[in-house]
Amino acid sequence: MNADTQIDLDAMHEAVIAKIAAQFPGVTVDDYPDDRRRIRAPAVLVELVELAPVPDEDPGTGQLALEAHFEARYLVGFRGPDQRRHLRRTIATLAHFIQHNRWGLPVEPARVTGCAPDEFSPELDQYHVWAVEWAQIVHIGPNEWITDDFTPTEVYVGIEPLTGPEHVDDYRRVDQEGTP
Repeated sequence: MNADTQIDLDAMHEAVIAKIAAQFPGVTVDDYPDDRRRIRAPAVLVELVELAPVPDEDPGTGQLALEAHFEARYLVGFRGPDQRRHLRRTIATLAHFIQHNRWGLPVEPARVTGCAPDEFSPELDQYHVWAVEWAQIVHIGPNEWITDDFTPTEVYVGIEPLTGPEHVDDYRRVDQEGTP
């Protein structure tokens, strides 16, 4: 596991866009377009809609664990055969692609939380639109254990009550070299 779990939200946006674009060639993939009335369809529009604290999640690194809630709207035009069926097939495929994805970043796997028509975006009223919603935990801020001053090379674990200086011989080495 990569101990450096600090995430840059801009880098995460770019990674999500790049991975979706690579998986769905021929689809416009963007986030926060300025003019939503002139989007080349089919398209996926990605938005980070909420960052919620995760009270029971403390990474133990001095970082803040937040649950990032994303939405990806997939839209197609009104013209064309079977547009609505195409939309539903593609949204299911997109949801499957998103599920468990980490985008090549040190983040928790994505958890799809819903797929539904989006009828509440009036600026997209000239398209058929469905949204995939997902959440994943990200760590904000630097890891206080990563410093230039000291990086441990040996890690030992002791189990209570056999801990402390008098039980040094009871500790087990668990770093990469010490793992059997």
